[in-house]
Amino acid sequence: MKEGKDDQIIIEIPKGGYTPIITLKHNFQADIKQVGETEFVFSSEPKLAILPFVDLTADGSMEYFTRGISEELSVILTKYEDISVFNFNAFSKENIKKDTLKKQAYKRGVRFILEGALNKAGDQVKIFARLTDLSVDKQIWAESYTRKLDLENIFEIQESVSREIANILCSEYGIILHQLTVDFYNQEYRNFDTYSALLKFYYFEVHQTHEAYNDLYNSLIRITEDDPDSGIAVALLSTLYGNRYMLDFPDSDKSYEMLGELSEKAAKLSPNSLIVQIVRVFKYFVYDEKERFLALAQTCLARYENSSLRTGSLAFYLSLYGKWEQGKDLLDKIMQKNITYPLFFHGASTLYYYRKNDYKKALAEAFKYQIPGIFWAPMLRTAVLGQLKQQADAEKEIQHLKELKPDFEIKAKYLIGLYVKEESLVNHILEGLRLAGLKL
Repeated sequence: MKEGKDDQIIIEIPKGGYTPIITLKHNFQADIKQVGETEFVFSSEPKLAILPFVDLTADGSMEYFTRGISEELSVILTKYEDISVFNFNAFSKENIKKDTLKKQAYKRGVRFILEGALNKAGDQVKIFARLTDLSVDKQIWAESYTRKLDLENIFEIQESVSREIANILCSEYGIILHQLTVDFYNQEYRNFDTYSALLKFYYFEVHQTHEAYNDLYNSLIRITEDDPDSGIAVALLSTLYGNRYMLDFPDSDKSYEMLGELSEKAAKLSPNSLIVQIVRVFKYFVYDEKERFLALAQTCLARYENSSLRTGSLAFYLSLYGKWEQGKDLLDKIMQKNITYPLFFHGASTLYYYRKNDYKKALAEAFKYQIPGIFWAPMLRTAVLGQLKQQADAEKEIQHLKELKPDFEIKAKYLIGLYVKEESLVNHILEGLRLAGLKL
């Protein structure tokens, strides 16, 4: 039989399994060698190419749908400012048959390829998507999405599936940046640029270790000395100073001033950058400029809903400023959609339940807040355990708290008030700490 011999995609069901494997029917390594004689070097920045999704239906009746998904993906993915997106949807079927797309991507330094296909049975459509890392010529992610199709929900399906794929691949803790971060920490980089610092920043936000902080800080100092006009680097450095102030590190007064000075400088250098805008939101929070904070936070949420880390940070601070329902809802969605996220998000969730006197749920959230070196985690557990009258467990947390912050009992109200903007909740936390045995 010769049927199917010219198809560009092969769908195989492995023996003993049910999940289809989608492969391209050509020798890609041969294509690579034809690009040039010199050894290829990928761009240090993340680049993603979107190939046209393929219609696998027998009569080819769903090509409009596959084109729609590809276009929707290109629109949504472009909103992730950390990823450079190349849209190859304009290529014709003839170009695809000539297997030019991956070669074109390769020439542009693109490391990651997103491709997919669609099939239909009755009123059900199944959309396949996969991500290939060209640096190792290996599929690193694949998923299928089944939806019931009717004339009323075509656009809804295209948009929902595209958003889900985009979040999994391109959020700050998505597959692409995670892979790049792993690669970064497995190598020695002599040249520190803004993007490498950004990877370090995402790593620090998750792990919150002193080593990660020092590594990031030293990188940012070097970058801002070499390139003082890098708005993103200046903004990230501003954030580190803000964290030092909020956690009452030495020279906190200087850190407070540097947060304000550098955040405003970053805003002048890169006014349209989401990272820079989020840092300004943080600055307004620290400086307790409530009206400015709420206005800019809501503006950022409306414009940049795709950014997991930055949306999560906004939700965290909105919660602490009293917008508990909005903040908790956003945090829940982010934590459900992302395997990796900053564990300090659970601090806001702990306080959400604590202020409702739901101490059992608060304690469950507090035990998810496991960041070594940050006194807030044992402090919150101490307050909850105090309310639950679990003295033995509370004493262990108190010991840990005092090891991390020996002067906590003297500064308790001040330290809590830096983050928690509701005085009634500050007093509620102090009550729990006293019940646990702390002498404030």
